[in-house]
Amino acid sequence: MTTSPRHETPGPPTTEPATPAASPADEGRVSLLARLGVYTSLSTLADFVYGAVFVTVILARGADPWMVGAIIAAGQVIGLLMEAPSGALGDRYGHRRLLTIGLVFWGVGLLTIGLAPGLALTLVGMCLGHVGASLKSGTLTAILVNRVGTTDRTARIERIVRISAVSTRLGSVLGAASVMIAGTWLSAGPLVAVGGVLLLVLALLAPKCFPTTPVDPDRRVGAILVESVVLVASRRFLPLVLLASALMVATMLLVVAWQPLLAAEYGGEDVRLNGLVLLVMSLALMAGAACARWVDRDRPHLWGPVVASGIALPLLLAAYDVIPLVVGLVLAEFLIGLGGVLSGVWSQLMFTDANRNTMFSAVTVVTLFGAAVTTGSFGLLWDLWSIPTAVALLSVLALVVAMASLVLSRLVPESIDFTWAVRRNAEAEELDVENGERSEDTRSREESSKGP
Repeated sequence: MTTSPRHETPGPPTTEPATPAASPADEGRVSLLARLGVYTSLSTLADFVYGAVFVTVILARGADPWMVGAIIAAGQVIGLLMEAPSGALGDRYGHRRLLTIGLVFWGVGLLTIGLAPGLALTLVGMCLGHVGASLKSGTLTAILVNRVGTTDRTARIERIVRISAVSTRLGSVLGAASVMIAGTWLSAGPLVAVGGVLLLVLALLAPKCFPTTPVDPDRRVGAILVESVVLVASRRFLPLVLLASALMVATMLLVVAWQPLLAAEYGGEDVRLNGLVLLVMSLALMAGAACARWVDRDRPHLWGPVVASGIALPLLLAAYDVIPLVVGLVLAEFLIGLGGVLSGVWSQLMFTDANRNTMFSAVTVVTLFGAAVTTGSFGLLWDLWSIPTAVALLSVLALVVAMASLVLSRLVPESIDFTWAVRRNAEAEELDVENGERSEDTRSREESSKGP
């Protein structure tokens, strides 16, 4: 359901025209779902090309190890600071507009990183890229979900989230394969620059590929942000936030542990093995997301925590040589793909149209904090004891948080009231209509008082 812009006072229209609610699958010669898939895959491809070589780029420009960490951390801090207000900007000024601007910043950032002659411009590009990625995050899903309406709402939202997740995983596969293939002819810097050009092309085409989205000129960004943070921090959203945090802890544990475990198992001399294993893991991630279509979409609050609680188990078994390492990595990635879709469905069912992007960003900020705690703790625990011990302790953390989400979803019934957002959307539309009628009445009285 599309929330129309609110007009408190009469005057000329200053917003993009609202579009009627429609099925995202049936619009134009190429469906919105197909466009979502293409944009998600290609932007992820560019991101994975950058992610595969950016440390190499920084080191090649003369950075010491501490400088590598400082440059990466600076970009991450900028991205974290931009994430929460970026959602409010999307809900205030329109999701399509923010998608376009975000792709521009992201593309310019990667282009700068790829072509920069030294570390100073590399740092600038890193910060621009993180700003753009934060501005773009959540916009594509918001554009489609806000057009869903009430008919078959759960099924349609599940399909949007699932296709977005599968497309993301497909993009990661293509990105890993692109580095393996194009790396024969291009060095790391030009590879990143090509990714930036791809993002700029997507930005140029975005206004043609996606419909206009409503804007809300009468709400301040700060007010939208505060309203969304208050909602996300409430009892209603606590189980959902815990699930997202459990998924992030398990995911980041896999991210930081798989390469050291692989090096310990097979040696780290041939980096092509890293690329091959990353490709297989990405395929497992995509398969997990695709298999979400066979999970009960009406109970993401049950199956999401169950899946999240088991993600770290294969990695733990592999760390202690109970199962082969590659088998453990593949199983963990499969469960991450499946759990990510279930968490996304729960989120999008609960987010309101008016604050969808902001609430997405608020949850993301919480999970990013969990990611920082996980990566920092892993390094400390590894240094104090061993990699298997670090994996074991953080696996317990992911399990506890996931189980807390499951238990609280039973104790807090409003957390699984999927009609709540629908009611809030309907109330917002009624308020829009009342404000419009009030503005029209005011205009009529003013014209009558002037007389002939």
